[in-house]
Amino acid sequence: MKRWIAMVLSLALVAVFSPGAWAEGVVPAVVEVPEIGRYGGTLRTGQISDPKTFNYYLYKESSSNDVLQHVFEGLVAVDGVTAEVVPSLAYKWEVSEDGLTYTFYLRQGVTWHDGHPLTADDVIFSFDLVYDPNIPNNFRDGLLVAGQPLTYEKVDDYTVRFHLPDVFVPILRQISIPIVPAHILRPYYEAGTFNEVWSVATPASEIIGTGPYRMVDFRPGEYVLLQRNPNYWKVDQEGNQLPYLTRFVIRSFDSLESMDLAFRNGDLDVMGLPASKAPEYRALIESGRLRAVLHNSGPTFDSQFVVFNQNPNTVPAPKINWFTNTKFRQAVSHAMDRQSIADAIYNGEAVPAYGPESPANTLFYTPNVPQYPYSLEKAAELLAEAGFTRGADGILRDSDGNPVEFTLLTNAGNTQREAIGNLLTEDLGKLGIKVNFRPIDFNVLVDHLISGEGWDAIIIGLTGGGIDPNGGRNVWHSSGGLHMWWPGQTSPATDWEAELDYIFDEGVKILDEEERIRFYYRYQEIAGEQQPLIYTVVPNSYQVYVPELKNYRPTAYAANVAFEALWNVEEIWLDR
Repeated sequence: MKRWIAMVLSLALVAVFSPGAWAEGVVPAVVEVPEIGRYGGTLRTGQISDPKTFNYYLYKESSSNDVLQHVFEGLVAVDGVTAEVVPSLAYKWEVSEDGLTYTFYLRQGVTWHDGHPLTADDVIFSFDLVYDPNIPNNFRDGLLVAGQPLTYEKVDDYTVRFHLPDVFVPILRQISIPIVPAHILRPYYEAGTFNEVWSVATPASEIIGTGPYRMVDFRPGEYVLLQRNPNYWKVDQEGNQLPYLTRFVIRSFDSLESMDLAFRNGDLDVMGLPASKAPEYRALIESGRLRAVLHNSGPTFDSQFVVFNQNPNTVPAPKINWFTNTKFRQAVSHAMDRQSIADAIYNGEAVPAYGPESPANTLFYTPNVPQYPYSLEKAAELLAEAGFTRGADGILRDSDGNPVEFTLLTNAGNTQREAIGNLLTEDLGKLGIKVNFRPIDFNVLVDHLISGEGWDAIIIGLTGGGIDPNGGRNVWHSSGGLHMWWPGQTSPATDWEAELDYIFDEGVKILDEEERIRFYYRYQEIAGEQQPLIYTVVPNSYQVYVPELKNYRPTAYAANVAFEALWNVEEIWLDR
């Protein structure tokens, strides 16, 4: 703590800066901010776990994305309030009459943090990375159209044209990948070492983007420090260059409790609040014991679930036979006491979840999915139907006499998931199933999940892929890199996975919105029937922040796509 305080004090002594000068030829974009801000200040927030990589094309976890999204930008962005696609590095685009050609026009004069100009070469290079099979990125799955990549070409230094092999309705949402600097990264790519560049061992100042902030320091276990980009391309309606804040600090915490304590002690300005703590914070604020603002953004877009490893290449018998048995997974779902989780763990600030879309997604969500109310009796019936028997010793055994025992992992420090794991372990024990529940480091957990090795079952969550279900293609298509129960299949292992593949291949071509919505209802029904991801609850999305934080506009959707709903961090300022 003393080291942290010393760092903050040293920042406070730095002289106030001038707004900065524009790069030659840049035409700034005008942003209508709610309130004209003042320059200066350091915004302090926190997250559980350090970033795992600074290479945006290798990230798999939110702890890395939460930092990098403020450093890099795409051709387009999504407004955190309206959820509409808006211009970003491209100031406009044109679509051909047949809907198969998109032409993007880049903002001239935009520079990278090192002063090098952004050009079409950077866009072309970034999409080359997306489609390179040797680079295991999160973006490729969402940018395959009819199973094929887009083709693209440089028209001139500030114009890029994309050609689609077929109609692809969500193209604008999917094309918003982070653009990275070709002049820095291309040599590594050509040398075959791209997957080794920009690790967390790289000095933070060497990570170069175009975003409103650039990294200047990273101390593992302590913080990431970002500093204002003095040549950013946005201004407010009075012509003041954005961003307003001088610095942006993201502190690392080992648990939600320690981050909560830091906010109460005045060491943080904003944080996403676990829904379970909302009643406590509400009481503190109303009694005057805590000076803060509590904001309820409604049901979160995030999901939280148990997933069993169904990869036959990494899971030996007899476990693979259990985990691939639909009735076994349905039985576990019936043993999930969702209402108790909502009431006891989230203090009533959550509702049971049975499918992959949140009620917050009012466009695509359907409540008509199979549901699994808490019932150990129904769970026992399903296990019996699947050939499991419970002996006089109370131990559940499969048809070959093997006792049912597996290890359940989650990330240490996430108290909600730890509580869910303990509750599920207890209830499965009542069915004769021995669960070895073990919380471990988050980044180690992600390594296990992505590799498919070293795990039986995991409690984890995902930030949603956005409003359009195609954003979750990398989870639900059998070839997807986040098809967690068995990622990267060369062909679907089951009939139901084949049907999911069909839905995610064909759904992007349906132009009629109502028909398309009905089409995606079916994927939710399949997910409910098969339970590859056994969902827990959907909590409300809460943010708590100091009253001095201005132009902060949290929404449930924004919290889904941007760390702590800081989707408009360049507009935020501190009135102090």
